[in-house]
Amino acid sequence: MPTFTRIKTRFYQDSLKLMRVSAEIKNLPGVQQAFAFMATENNKKSRIQESMMGEDVQKAGADDLVLIIQCQDAETGNTLLDEFEGRITSTAAQGEKGESAESRPTTFEQGRAKLDANLAVISVPGPYAAVQAMTALSQDMNVMLFSDNVSIEDEIMIKDYANARDLLVMGPDCGTAIISGVPLCFANAVSKGDIGIIGASGTGTQELSVLIDAAGCGITHAIGTGGRDLSEEVAGRTMLGAIKLLASDSETKIIAIISKPPSAKVANTVLEAVKASGKPAVLAFLGAESSKPESNVYIAGTIEEAAAKIAALSKGENADTAQVIYSREEIECPKLSQTAIKGLFTGGTLASEAKAILKGLDAHIIDLGDDEYTRGALHPMIDPSNRSSHIMDAFSDDKTAIILCDVVLGYGSHMDPAAELVKDVQAARAKTKASKAVIATVVGTENDPQVKSKQVQALKDANIIVLPSNQYAAEVAACFAKKLQNNNGTTEVK
Repeated sequence: MPTFTRIKTRFYQDSLKLMRVSAEIKNLPGVQQAFAFMATENNKKSRIQESMMGEDVQKAGADDLVLIIQCQDAETGNTLLDEFEGRITSTAAQGEKGESAESRPTTFEQGRAKLDANLAVISVPGPYAAVQAMTALSQDMNVMLFSDNVSIEDEIMIKDYANARDLLVMGPDCGTAIISGVPLCFANAVSKGDIGIIGASGTGTQELSVLIDAAGCGITHAIGTGGRDLSEEVAGRTMLGAIKLLASDSETKIIAIISKPPSAKVANTVLEAVKASGKPAVLAFLGAESSKPESNVYIAGTIEEAAAKIAALSKGENADTAQVIYSREEIECPKLSQTAIKGLFTGGTLASEAKAILKGLDAHIIDLGDDEYTRGALHPMIDPSNRSSHIMDAFSDDKTAIILCDVVLGYGSHMDPAAELVKDVQAARAKTKASKAVIATVVGTENDPQVKSKQVQALKDANIIVLPSNQYAAEVAACFAKKLQNNNGTTEVK
């Protein structure tokens, strides 16, 4: 299918907005693919296939906006490019409250003066991100650095500068935060309460926050650190600053930390800092062994266990025995001849947690948000249709019995991800005539734009098994697989 391109020189746009508009254009009739991105060298390598890389795109600079459409003919392509450009320029020219471009601040200084803001969200190409972060920090603003491709040397530099000024840098590559009840980038609408979250994981923070909400509790802040913060090199610079911040926050009574397991040295540093905070805390180092409290700190191995202990602490209950938020029920296992599990996840941390729970079984877990799968495609939380071919492959696979998926709601995510999953499953069922057990978990709340109950019902109406946590869903998949191996019909999840 032919490709049509338009370059707008020196027209920088926020990457989140470009991803959102790209998803809107892709859903228009006649469109095979749609991409909008800033022409950084990294974006050129990672955002589109080489076959779509025309000479004009190769020559474009980091401040140039690239629009690409794949459709049937040139007339349609030009019309769609006009529509593409129009949607981007119209949102660029007008703010959320309808103010004109002339009235909107264009510098950190103007923005801080107009909004009385103390936090800047930065989403610029990696080579410029550190400079912009330093500019914001010099204006005494905390920073959420959505940008990736920032060198580790620059990350350490800006975090040291921030710490010296008692400021915080969330990121780089930080996509989830909730500050004083305000969701930023990819986040959910959860209740306010007395729990402060620090997360080195985006979807892990989302799952933890919605499980806390489901348990009837709430949060003060959810502070992202960026995925590299707990590495040996960065040594938890943001994590330690966030612990200090929450320790001094009178509204935060409990501290919750979620991360993939850091190195032993960094983990011990974090543990000692939390102990010194004097506040009860739960550390969810995913895959780690749960432990009895050491001083004021509990260690949890899964997100749901962490949420259960956090909720117990918030309610003044015994956190020692708290293991899950949702009681396990007897689940009927379908009669299938296959036994293998295929996990197709849009959230990387959820994929990692499922992989740990399914260890030892015939299970293949894919993080569709990984660079390997997002080349030439939007992130699957924004455009879950990118899971379509993988679902068709799983239905076509003679060994696969169980397909395990996540549906992530909230700000920044697709507005109806359940409908996309239902469409893909129904198409695969119709084409292959294969019988598979499809299990899903919905990460979200009733107050999210997508409304959790509506998403859950849509999945159930399509005969998809819906479980209320990622851990629960993976446990059911594991029990199904074991029972199918033994030719049993039902199982109780324990």
